[in-house]
Amino acid sequence: NKSLLVTRFFNHQTHHRGQAHALITACGEKTGDTDLFLVV
Repeated sequence: NKSLLVTRFFNHQTHHRGQAHALITACGEKTGDTDLFLVV
C-alpha cells in the first residue's frame, strides 16, 4: 500500500529529526525556530 509506505517514511523521518534535535540541544547548542510560519 503506497499511502502506508509514504506515511511510514515521513513518520520515520520525523523520529530522526527529533533524535538529531535532542543531540544538538544536549550539547548545549540552540537550534532556533524552524517552523515555516515563524521563519517567514
